[in-house]
Amino acid sequence: MNRTNTAPMRPDDWVIGALGVWMGTPTDGWRRLGPYTYVTNDLAIDWARPDRAANIYVAAGHGLWLASGDPDVRWRQLHDETLTEVTAVYQSPTADVIAAGTYGVARATTDDIGMPRWCSQTEDHVPDERFTNCLLIDETGPWLAGTEAGVLVSDDGGLHWRLSDLSASAVRSLLHREDHWLAGTDTQGLWRSEDGHQWTAIETPTRSVFSIAESSGRLILGGYDGIHVQSEEGWRRAGPRALIRCLAAREDVWLAGADPGGLWCSSDEGVSWQQTGSFVSVHAIYPAQVSGSSVSAQERLT
Repeated sequence: MNRTNTAPMRPDDWVIGALGVWMGTPTDGWRRLGPYTYVTNDLAIDWARPDRAANIYVAAGHGLWLASGDPDVRWRQLHDETLTEVTAVYQSPTADVIAAGTYGVARATTDDIGMPRWCSQTEDHVPDERFTNCLLIDETGPWLAGTEAGVLVSDDGGLHWRLSDLSASAVRSLLHREDHWLAGTDTQGLWRSEDGHQWTAIETPTRSVFSIAESSGRLILGGYDGIHVQSEEGWRRAGPRALIRCLAAREDVWLAGADPGGLWCSSDEGVSWQQTGSFVSVHAIYPAQVSGSSVSAQERLT
C-alpha cells in the first residue's frame, strides 16, 4: 500500500477501518491516515466544515479517538478509563458523540479541565445486553443498539433502554430503510421492524447477517458464507466465500470487508468482485461523499 501519499482526505475518498484508518479509492489505491495502527471497529465522519479537513471519530480496540482528514495532525484521545474497547460510534448533528462497546452505550460530558467523562446509558442491563456490536441512531425516531442479547431500543434519546422482542440471537448489523429498520443476527437471519420494538423475520438465504447495505432499492447482505444480493428473481450469492464484516455501496461501486480476507470491490452490481489493497481484515467502510476519482491537484488541497 502507498504510505508515502499524505494528501488530506478528499470527498471522493472512501474510508476504511482496518489496522488503522485508510483512505482512497479502488482505482487510485489506499493510503494510511497517519502512523496509527489501532484496530479500527467503526468510523463516524463529520464534513460540517468544508474549509477544513474532516473530523473522523475512530472506534478502536482500545478506546475512542478524534482524527483529522489531514494525516499530519495528531490523533486526540477522547476516551477515559471507563471507555475501553469501542465497537461503534455515532456523531449527531448537535455534535453529541455516542460510543458503544463491551460495556454498553455511553455518552460524555466535559469536566472542568475540558476532558470528556463517559457515562454508560445501559449500566442497569445484564452483561449480554450491555455488550454492543452496532448502533443505529435516528434523530427523530428510536435509537437502536445491536447487542449480544438482541436489539435494545430507546425512545427518549438514549436515556432509557429496554430489550425489544428480538432477543433470540446476537445482533451484528442495523439499517434504516425508508419507514422501517432491519437487523442482522448471528444465527436467526434478517429481521424487520416498524418501531424498533416488535420484529418480524424475513426469509433470506443465510442465517448469519453480519452486514447490510442497500443499492438502487436492493438489499446486499454479508454473512459467514459471503455476499447475497437481492434481485427480482430472489437472492443470488456473490463475492468471496468469507465472513463479510462490513458492506457499503455508492452508485455503481460496492465495497465489502472480509474478516479475514481483506477488501473487495464490485462495479457491476455484485456480478464480479476483485480484491483491492493488501488488507488482511476490514472492519468498517465509510463510502465516499462524492462519486468519481478524477480530482485535480488544486481540488485535493481545498
